[in-house]
Amino acid sequence: MGTRFFQYVRDPRVGTWRKLAGLLAVLYFVSPVDAIPDFIPLFGWLDDLGVLSAAAFFMVREVQRYRPSATGSAVGVPLDGLPRDEAGQPRVPTLRRDR
Repeated sequence: MGTRFFQYVRDPRVGTWRKLAGLLAVLYFVSPVDAIPDFIPLFGWLDDLGVLSAAAFFMVREVQRYRPSATGSAVGVPLDGLPRDEAGQPRVPTLRRDR
């Protein structure tokens, strides 16, 4: 999981906002500006915990879904896992009925 995470972060095909989701959650956690101020007991920390938990869940799911190529370079491997045609467009399966 650790090596896949570093491959995910270095992959140019992955959107920048996806890479920064965890960093932005940590910045929210240490920021003095919160949705609920931290000086309110219990509730002030719950919003921080919620943001960190959501970002961690998102990052773990994204890294597990990420599939680098066997050559070590992830270029050319679609993140959505759909088969591609010659032009690189996703091939959508069709239902054929024989009559």
